[in-house]
Amino acid sequence: MPKLKQLANYLVYSYENHTAARFGDNELKLQMLLYFAQRECLALVGEPLFEENFEGWEEGPVLPELHFFFEEDYDPFEPLEMKKLTEREQFILDRTVFAYGQYEGWYLSESARRETSWRKSRTGLAPAAAGPNLLELGDIREDAKKVRLYDTVFDVYLDELEEFEGEVLKP
Repeated sequence: MPKLKQLANYLVYSYENHTAARFGDNELKLQMLLYFAQRECLALVGEPLFEENFEGWEEGPVLPELHFFFEEDYDPFEPLEMKKLTEREQFILDRTVFAYGQYEGWYLSESARRETSWRKSRTGLAPAAAGPNLLELGDIREDAKKVRLYDTVFDVYLDELEEFEGEVLKP
């Protein structure tokens, strides 16, 4: 199974495990959570979580490889498969679920559509066009610079810690 699909399966598992609610087959929410996971990973460690590129669709950033994910590729994540994912991948996805999981797909979509990376990908397209334009990783990196990092363990923003000087965490 390609890595991106493993990450998507784990994200659904994490959501259901941490919220005690069913994720359902909400592809919009999955796509938006993966966008925010990519941005969070860039903010935290300076590297992408996965290599696939988002396209700037009307609804927001979309990974075409996961279009129709729940109809064609979804396979409930088995905890025994956790060893196939790194601790960093699990941490980023869990963190994304904690930060954004409570929101509906449409709300996440509206938030993602305010991001510079999505707006730049829509340049020259009609408002309702699907758009083959890619979100540039460099633009997502710029959006990641605006993320205020929060530590859920200590319940504090990292920029409030005296020792933190804005450096990304080392891989």
